[in-house]
Amino acid sequence: MTRSQSKQTISSTTPNVPKFKRTADTSQANSSKTELDTAAKRDAELLAEERIRYDPDVLMMAYPWDEAAKDVSVKSADLVTKALESFLPSSAADEVLALPSELDEPAFRERLTSLANEFKPWLLPLGDDAADKLYKEKPIYSYFRDVVLFVMECLKKLHTGNDVPEHYRLLLPNSTGSDSKGKDSTQGFKVDQVLVLRPWSDDIGQGVKEWRYANILAVAEAKVPDNVPAVKKKGAPPGFNLSSSVGVPLPTNLRAAQGQMLCYSRQMYERQPNRIFFWGLTFCGSLARVYCSGPDCVLSSADLDLRTPNGRRLFVEWLVFMSMGEDEQRGFNPAVQFVNSKVHGKYWKIDVPVLTDEGYDSGCDDAVTSYYSRGPTVVAGSSFGRNTRGFPATRDVDRIDKPNVFVKTAWQHAERGPNSTRLSELDCLKLIKKEFGNGKDGIHVPILVAGGVMAKRRSDGSLVPLTTDAFYVGDILKRHRIVENSETIGDGVAPQPGLSGANDEERNPLLEPRLIAFRQQYVLVTEKICEPLNTVKTADELIVVLSDAMRAHSWVLENCSLLHRDISPNNIMVVRNEATTDGPPVYGMLIDFDCAIDPTMERVARPERTGTKPFMSVSNLEGHPEQRTELDDWESLLYVLCWIATFGINDNDRSILAEIHKGNEVPLEISEWHTSNSMVAIAVKKRKHLHDVQSFTDDISDRFPISSEDSKIPDYRALNDLAVDLYRAMFQNPGVDEKCRGARKRKDDGVLSKRSMYRFGSSKDGGPLSSFKNMTMEPSGTEDILTKPTSNDPFVNRAEHSAKTKIIESLKEVLTYHADFAKETLATVSSK
Repeated sequence: MTRSQSKQTISSTTPNVPKFKRTADTSQANSSKTELDTAAKRDAELLAEERIRYDPDVLMMAYPWDEAAKDVSVKSADLVTKALESFLPSSAADEVLALPSELDEPAFRERLTSLANEFKPWLLPLGDDAADKLYKEKPIYSYFRDVVLFVMECLKKLHTGNDVPEHYRLLLPNSTGSDSKGKDSTQGFKVDQVLVLRPWSDDIGQGVKEWRYANILAVAEAKVPDNVPAVKKKGAPPGFNLSSSVGVPLPTNLRAAQGQMLCYSRQMYERQPNRIFFWGLTFCGSLARVYCSGPDCVLSSADLDLRTPNGRRLFVEWLVFMSMGEDEQRGFNPAVQFVNSKVHGKYWKIDVPVLTDEGYDSGCDDAVTSYYSRGPTVVAGSSFGRNTRGFPATRDVDRIDKPNVFVKTAWQHAERGPNSTRLSELDCLKLIKKEFGNGKDGIHVPILVAGGVMAKRRSDGSLVPLTTDAFYVGDILKRHRIVENSETIGDGVAPQPGLSGANDEERNPLLEPRLIAFRQQYVLVTEKICEPLNTVKTADELIVVLSDAMRAHSWVLENCSLLHRDISPNNIMVVRNEATTDGPPVYGMLIDFDCAIDPTMERVARPERTGTKPFMSVSNLEGHPEQRTELDDWESLLYVLCWIATFGINDNDRSILAEIHKGNEVPLEISEWHTSNSMVAIAVKKRKHLHDVQSFTDDISDRFPISSEDSKIPDYRALNDLAVDLYRAMFQNPGVDEKCRGARKRKDDGVLSKRSMYRFGSSKDGGPLSSFKNMTMEPSGTEDILTKPTSNDPFVNRAEHSAKTKIIESLKEVLTYHADFAKETLATVSSK
């Protein structure tokens, strides 16, 4: 077996505050930005179909928590609604309402009149003169903008002076009216409309000319109604009303608007480190819906018909509550705050429960301390799930540019009650710290410093834990709560029937899954500063990091009885070895133990399906009833290696390879690990790609880039060697029965599939890895076919104890061999 050398050299040292950022879903490292955008929109529409649920109480989530603040907000909303209705004489039985006296000044009335004249067609019963505009999208954006400006003008008029609370914010729309792009956007999308949070002292004007995802409250998407006949698109008969049963939008355009809203909102999570849920809006004609997205699902209001007084009142209330409410109503974590200081500049302050002599505090008393960070190096890039972020930080704000710990925040699943069996990541890290002691040679694991459940301080000074229960109000949890102390399928989705509150008649709410799991907003502080996996500089660095991560995986399993179950690029971190010249320049650390379990504990029959789709094991994707084992995590490691080696190990290589992949007439086979429509479909593709060496090399490993010395194309021959050896050790291991080889299921009669059946020939030489060096692969004869295998699925057979043990020993041997070779190469490069 040859070991090819990478020709890349090691670049300069990374500073203590890394400038590298990455999204939580590195599976989207696709071949071009256009393909990325298309895939993102498609995925978002699928998510909209799966996770959006109607709930009548969703608008109540916008109500201020403090009773006094709620009273002021309700009164303000009532006055603004009356002001709006005063400009719509046909809306209340032809009765003309008076403008409230608090707002009735000549100059101010003129400003309101000019705005009302613009949006009136949107809010009045549809007639011939307005129909043409409502059947096009762009006028809707301008109507929305002018209504928002009207409400903000009224609010600012009602609340002026020095007594305005600090948390009041203006909600300002994009002044251009439609199709604008955030200045900090990483995608090619143009958004229909946004609501930007601005200080109360700002001028309202016509809205904002430029905006950033870092400071928006919500994305708004508009579509024309689906089912209006084409002949009516240039005018509607008198009395035709889109809110009637004939005009209610069908799902097609509404679903498209919802999908776009979810797609664009992802960047809010990337750019806002304290965002823990978001709000969104869609419009179909004059029908509005308000959405609130938590970590597990999106709750939708009913249609708010803006041509009716009640619809307008509810819409105005939401705008007022978002403007006058506190940050938690807007979807921000009150324990993670942005600070702009004259002395220390811009930074984030993170309140963390402290470690006491009695143990780790829950965050529900005064035992909290603050950590300071310039910003996250790990950012949440998904609308759902744990929304994990990671901050290089310090407890001393004067040393903010020399961080010495790593702070992680995430929505983590939790259980309550005496029968709870789920281990929190805090439990796992406490156990790891206890067993790790003063350190273990060659083992790199996160060492806990502090942590617990984050909390919000109430007006009376008390601290309230940040849980999903704290945000969902009314009867929302009764309709959507996942049964506690039960296993979930996916990240927060359980296949248990329950009331979802769906308002579509064709949808049976009793057959829909409940979506809201009990989660807690955890914060964990660990030693050492980590960088994302995409900061490795060479293929050899990547091999060393992966080897260290899996060595830690094995140590934790053997010494702490914890099975990680979520091996992905996001959970393998890079630590720079800058303090000493001994050892390699980098080592790897395995993080994120919030999916970990004790495999020795008795669990429910159906295990969780955890992980990120491209990196999930086949058994995990297919939801096998057998419990996951460490072999599933090793299988995930192979997928991580193949994915990174195909699309690039770092940002520079990804850019180069993306340009190369643009010329592909046929998409890369490995892309189907992400783009297939379901987990089962991904599993089918993986079985095809992994069934034999020929399939694996042709479809996967031969797609890794290999270059000559003078080429700018990255040289991943070392990764190719490693991937093929890991594949052989797992799927074609000569030390286990033939029933454990391959990836496709055998026929029910026990006869193996005839396609590409191989057996291992003898090794051509001995020494280390003698089972894998220079292997010969030969078609198997019929005499080797098993007539009565214990299972027709090789994945199930490999999980059997003796086979699993032999395979894992081989995998460790392979990875150690390649890592030792990589360390030698890195040492040679650094000595030059």
